[in-house]
Amino acid sequence: MKAIMKPNPWRKFTAAEGFTLVEVLIVLAISSILLASVTGVFIRSGRVYTTQNATAALQQEVRLAMEYMVGEMRMAAYNPRRGEVSFAIKTASPIRFRFEADLDENGERAKSTNTDGDCENRSFRYSLVNTGIQIVCGEGTSSTSPPQYILGGTDANVRVTQLDFAYRDRNNKDTKLVSEIRSAVITITAQAPAGSEGWIERTYRTVVDFRNAGRNS
Repeated sequence: MKAIMKPNPWRKFTAAEGFTLVEVLIVLAISSILLASVTGVFIRSGRVYTTQNATAALQQEVRLAMEYMVGEMRMAAYNPRRGEVSFAIKTASPIRFRFEADLDENGERAKSTNTDGDCENRSFRYSLVNTGIQIVCGEGTSSTSPPQYILGGTDANVRVTQLDFAYRDRNNKDTKLVSEIRSAVITITAQAPAGSEGWIERTYRTVVDFRNAGRNS
């Protein structure tokens, strides 16, 4: 009887044996899955980075515009002399706010700018056509200046979809009477592109008090 040869577990494969087609296909399949996973992670990371940058830029632009509006609107009806010439809030609608202020404290109302070049008749308004917030000097007078955009506009990378002014009286209740206005809630909704994610949108709101309103009434 011949002895049965047992396979040697320590036998090395020769170079001629190589890999089978099935083994190669399995390796390729696994490599493809790993590559697809890594690529997906990079793509998602890039999208998150782009969105975060776009969000930060949008927040910065809206914050600066809001701070500028609040700083200017606080001067509404400023009239330190309280003489015969009155300075007051002139227009208060949901998308427009126009006011006068005696910025050079000379007791005279300038049609638009005073001798120091400061605009004493200012308007903040929303442009639906160009999706932006405008500031206008001398609106309603013969010295009206061309509107300037403080946020959005035709050449901007940001578009404003909402500018809303809601007015409150001395008791913090809603009012539509200009003579009763003592503060306003400003709401701005703006959008900015974020690459393949499309447009991102943010809404910001703040309150501005009109410290000078009602003093001359």
